[in-house]
Amino acid sequence: MERFLRSPFTMSVFLIGLAVIYSVSIVLEQRNYMTTAIFIVYAIFVIIYFGTMVYFNRKYPDRKIRIFTFIPYELKEEDEGHQYITYRACRKVYIYYYFAIPAAIVAVALFREAELLPVIALTVLGIGQYFIFWSEVKKLYE
Repeated sequence: MERFLRSPFTMSVFLIGLAVIYSVSIVLEQRNYMTTAIFIVYAIFVIIYFGTMVYFNRKYPDRKIRIFTFIPYELKEEDEGHQYITYRACRKVYIYYYFAIPAAIVAVALFREAELLPVIALTVLGIGQYFIFWSEVKKLYE
């Protein structure tokens, strides 16, 4: 359960869900059954996620995950080992953004006609961040 709550993939689902809702609403320009269905599925996922978090906090009061926090849920800094893993993963993510943000700006500037490109670029940047973080954490745990 804690793995689900702290997983970068779960955060990727949040990000992709928001991008899909926004993109579908822009493309269709009117609310229809499809946008409503996507929004309801996303809302159910959000309710399940935070409901699971409340359940986890009641079941494991010594390992509570803060619901309202500025620290991302996937960070786990319980001891020096976890802090080192987080340091390594965050370093790699910083290097990724060092190159990816300028590349995304150039892509958005070159293809201004593509209305959804900024949303796609932000989504790809976010998913890349989660993937790099996850791969680094997984590598160090093995």
